[in-house]
Amino acid sequence: MDADLAVRAIGRALVLPPGGPVLLGVLGLALLGRWPRLGRLLVATGLMVLLVLSLPVTSDVLTLAVEEYPPLGAAQPVPVGAIVVLAGGIRRNAADPAGASLRPQTLERLAGGAQLARRTGLPLLLSGGVVEPGPAEADVMQAVLKRDFGLEARYLERRSRTTHENARETAALLAPLWVRHVVLVTSAVHMRRAVAEFEAAGLSVIPAPVGGTLTVSRGLAAWLPKPSALERSWDALYEAAGLLVMHLSRPG
Repeated sequence: MDADLAVRAIGRALVLPPGGPVLLGVLGLALLGRWPRLGRLLVATGLMVLLVLSLPVTSDVLTLAVEEYPPLGAAQPVPVGAIVVLAGGIRRNAADPAGASLRPQTLERLAGGAQLARRTGLPLLLSGGVVEPGPAEADVMQAVLKRDFGLEARYLERRSRTTHENARETAALLAPLWVRHVVLVTSAVHMRRAVAEFEAAGLSVIPAPVGGTLTVSRGLAAWLPKPSALERSWDALYEAAGLLVMHLSRPG
């Protein structure tokens, strides 16, 4: 991982949950001796934030606030072009014959892309480079696509490490082929930012999100903390921060 990606990863770990709330609590503990009221307030705030973000009802509300595009309807027409599936991370120390496996959200995206490819007959483009030493994410996706779905992507984009680079490198790969229309497959919570990046790169995008949220959970289970809810809250907060940074960094 290069310096830029390392700085980003450290920043995420320090601000987003669980790191952010935990650090707030640690700071409170450090201040208990000199400023006991402030210290207790920070500890309580850190614990409360961590608890609230671990509730399914909270993760649903945050996710719905970020998601924008509905699933692609089966009857919705798609233009001639390509289906672009964005990588969402791989596990490099997996007990897998290939030495790496897809993280759940990447597998979910790949399954959505495979389903679309069978329905439309459009070629697949897998986008994902090397974030840490090892194979490119696009290569691992291609291996799983062949083994588990009986399909093969026509194009592999192996240079990107961020959503911005996904869009830029995909546009560069498709430009010589005169392909400007793409069906974009990524997680629903990620789609809003991905569409903005791909359109900024000059591509015409039809969103095909996977794994979206329909409604806010109800009942007792919605108010019981779960690790999966904390992870979904992390995803939503990260995407909200990414959208804000993208908006502030663009002129006009």
